[in-house]
Amino acid sequence: MVAIHRRALPAPRAFLKQRQGWLLLGLAGVLAIGVMAFQVNQLSSATVTSYEINALNRERAAKQAENHELEKEVARLSSLARVDIEARVRLEMVPATRTMYVEVAQPLPEQQTLPTRFLPTSGDEAAAAEDSIWTRFRRALPLF
Repeated sequence: MVAIHRRALPAPRAFLKQRQGWLLLGLAGVLAIGVMAFQVNQLSSATVTSYEINALNRERAAKQAENHELEKEVARLSSLARVDIEARVRLEMVPATRTMYVEVAQPLPEQQTLPTRFLPTSGDEAAAAEDSIWTRFRRALPLF
């Protein structure tokens, strides 16, 4: 008989246990890498969103500053003294020297020319509008 000098094959169960350990360790590593990649992705997404919010806040502040400048310009241009100086200097206008009165020989129109929101309300509507919510509440209760 001839003896071969090599290691004996491990028992099938020991071989599977050894492989299962490496397999579990590999799966745990892949899972850990996947969790880390997910966290990095979430952090990156949050950072991008934060930069976008900051950019929008800067844009809003710039628009508000521009709006304030425009309001200031409108106030400056619409002042009565500036309009008077502009009319006298640039347009060469002068104040009126005589006053004219025009007489209108027609009666007032019968129909109201004011918009309805400026017309006085009728008595019932005015009383209902003046009633507070507590007055209406007390009237709704049968005891009072």
